Amino acid sequence: MRFRFSMKRPWTVQILLPLVMLILLAVSCDRILRNLRDNPEGPTVQPLDETLIEETAVAQDAPITGSQTALMNTEMGIEITLPESWSENSQLHNSAELQAAEAANNLYIIVVAEDSPTLMRFGLPENSERYRALLKDQMATYEGENPTEVAFINDNFATQYEIRGSLTGGTPVIYLHTTVVTQQRYYQIVAWTTPDQYEVYRSELQTITETFRETDS
Repeated sequence: MRFRFSMKRPWTVQILLPLVMLILLAVSCDRILRNLRDNPEGPTVQPLDETLIEETAVAQDAPITGSQTALMNTEMGIEITLPESWSENSQLHNSAELQAAEAANNLYIIVVAEDSPTLMRFGLPENSERYRALLKDQMATYEGENPTEVAFINDNFATQYEIRGSLTGGTPVIYLHTTVVTQQRYYQIVAWTTPDQYEVYRSELQTITETFRETDS
């Protein structure tokens, strides 16, 4: 990692998951409530390793190499492609159609689908703004957001933002939040990690996000 921590912080999915769920509040309240009831705590992730951070600093902006695996949801007809160090993690969100992690480096991604007729009454910018507003409202400190240059994900219109802030207790976080609209439905692709890890793995999170596709279209 290019940056050192002045101190190690406990980094837990227990802290992050409520915020991710609140992002999705506008599109799937019932599913989120079931998730909170069934999985109130979530898995614990160990603090970041500073040695590993330094060793992986050279990986910044490097393309994903090595074997890759397609993570599919055949019922929904969607998939993303993961590097070999990633794996499916069913504990991140009970309502997500796809979810995966690279827990050793505190990297997480979920995909949530929604085909509500209500969403279809609004455009991509409006729905993306609603999703992001829910996330920002729940941050202890909101430091701002920046759009990326992503406008398409596999020929589907998309909009993407990096959202920076901190959680209760001062834990810093960056979300890479992507909204995709297809002929069938809307999707939210949400990746997240610490700011330090984001500087190293931005390219990897971006690449995984851009592999998202519908397989039955």
